[in-house]
Amino acid sequence: MNLFLIAALLALVPIGAALVFLYRTLSARSNTDISADGCLVLSPEKYRPMERLLQSDDFCFLASQPGYSPQLGRRFRTERRRVFRAYFRGLKRDFAQVSLTFQTLIVHSAEDRGDLAAKLVQQRMMFAFGVLAVEGRLLLHAAGVNTVAIDVRSMVDSLEQMQAQMSLLLTPPQTVMG
Repeated sequence: MNLFLIAALLALVPIGAALVFLYRTLSARSNTDISADGCLVLSPEKYRPMERLLQSDDFCFLASQPGYSPQLGRRFRTERRRVFRAYFRGLKRDFAQVSLTFQTLIVHSAEDRGDLAAKLVQQRMMFAFGVLAVEGRLLLHAAGVNTVAIDVRSMVDSLEQMQAQMSLLLTPPQTVMG
């Protein structure tokens, strides 16, 4: 009898831990409600440094300096990846917020905007494929493969395009005076 009770309690421990983790994760989320105006003033330019963070030029330059050691090179690569990942998290968060705001604007639009809805789906798909590609390349970079280029330009451009489409949707129609 005691054996069954112990087994049942041991089975409930992972479930309890998962519930505690879920509660903490959901309660730690900050309020990410940003108005459409807030999404329009968001500057995708802040993600441009990502384009050069993991380029091999800096690593080659560091390797050519006196006092270079492989340990120093690994630490430099690790720190650059850490900074890149911080930028990347911000880019994904901003894209999700702009995408959600854009979707809300399309849904609440006075006229049917199927063209913009299709464009939104296309942008989301392209961004998702870009995220997968970057994550795979980051894994290769962590494994020491220097020849893999990590290109985020298309993802930043996607964010800019969505902002431009959103500003067009928010622009009131021009009345024709005749």
